[in-house]
Amino acid sequence: MEPREYRPVSPRRRLLIVLLTLATVAAGFFTMLERRGQIVRARASAPLCAKGQLVDCVGGMAQVIVAAPASTAPAASAPH
Repeated sequence: MEPREYRPVSPRRRLLIVLLTLATVAAGFFTMLERRGQIVRARASAPLCAKGQLVDCVGGMAQVIVAAPASTAPAASAPH
């Protein structure tokens, strides 16, 4: 059995391949851009901070709870 002779792709078939490729790329691109099922978050209802205002506004200071620093060990228990 002899190998079949190479036949180049016809222009119509080449056009079909290019069009299918472009359609696949466009579909993938628009699918990634679409936001299906994404949670819609409400905007902050607090107003922007006025000059000198530090609490209860957007851009102000937040109350933070910080753990107390660890106590220092007595010098007698330090390694020699």
